[in-house]
Amino acid sequence: MMAKFSDWLDARSGLRTWLRAKKAQAVPAHSFFFCFGGISLLIIILQVVGGIFMLFYYTPDPKEALNSIDYMSNEVPLGWLVRNMHRWGATLLLASVFTHLVTVFYRKAYRNPRELNWISGVLQFFVVFLLVLSGIILPWDWRAYWSYSIWVDYVATWPLVGDFMKAFVLDTFTIYRSFITHIVILPLILFALLAFHFKMVRKHGISEPL
Repeated sequence: MMAKFSDWLDARSGLRTWLRAKKAQAVPAHSFFFCFGGISLLIIILQVVGGIFMLFYYTPDPKEALNSIDYMSNEVPLGWLVRNMHRWGATLLLASVFTHLVTVFYRKAYRNPRELNWISGVLQFFVVFLLVLSGIILPWDWRAYWSYSIWVDYVATWPLVGDFMKAFVLDTFTIYRSFITHIVILPLILFALLAFHFKMVRKHGISEPL
């Protein structure tokens, strides 16, 4: 019955044919390290799902942020699991993207004609780093406070623009702005970069191992 429904749907929408065409791409022989691009995408999907769940319980307010996290972790069914998966998933995502970058660099897969793949991948790494940083700040506990303080001190060391950037960060920082940055601005940038990255992969194919 499902086969008939699939045939009926494909005859009218062409969805199955389209998916098969998208999947029909040769993949060269590879090692385990070639999988970290796909692993990173899988973790991103899990982070999005977990983040949507947490949106129902988190309160972006300095006085209530930690209380909402405690409530989620201790009172909401499976809240502790989702929160810890999201927290550890962020670390795994950063490590996975970094490993993917190192693998591409080591294999020299960034060369012509894949320079734009490399540039978009590097930009994605920095966006993921900012997502992790903004996520650490959101509970507004001691870890968030010291992470923010260290980041501000680090920004102040930047040549030429350090003092300006420090003043800008201190003057504009609020938990709510960090929250919006974490759930709207940075994800939109990341998804745009991902779409471009996948488009380039489809266009040029996967680089052969050296």
